[in-house]
Amino acid sequence: MSGSAATSKTSAADAKILEDLGTLKEKMELCDALMNPGAGDPKPSLHSSEAMLAVVGFLEACAPRMVELVEAAASGALSEDIFAECLAVNDRLQKQLADIETAALTETSASTTAASAAPASVEQQFEDLLLDDENPPPAGPPVGKSTGEEDSKQSAVTTQDEFDDFLAERTG
Repeated sequence: MSGSAATSKTSAADAKILEDLGTLKEKMELCDALMNPGAGDPKPSLHSSEAMLAVVGFLEACAPRMVELVEAAASGALSEDIFAECLAVNDRLQKQLADIETAALTETSASTTAASAAPASVEQQFEDLLLDDENPPPAGPPVGKSTGEEDSKQSAVTTQDEFDDFLAERTG
């Protein structure tokens, strides 16, 4: 076999491997997008999302093949550039699989459904903050911590506060 035939065989293998690595990187990017949706979208469940299960299954199937590919490249079967790319993609794949495993272990039903729950109405969200005239606050001195200094005008309990007096003078 001549040197040019071996080189073309190697470059054809390198091209095929680069194509396969490109496919693997696309699947890893898709997995990233599914695991980290933006704009407040809920994360899909790792246990029940068909798309997520398909992508994770593909990535898990690629892991042992990537190890074999790195070993073959280390033995000199592939070019140094392809070897470097294989190492980089394998490292990213291993990290992503570890992240997926962590997410699967920490996933609860609340973490995947809370964001998809119907939002509460404004009245429900701020019910305790809404003031109504039917239940006025209790009259009397404020309850709580004090600095120890008391204003002599504030010590007398009044039914109108200073703002009501001010408003009555201006409008009345």
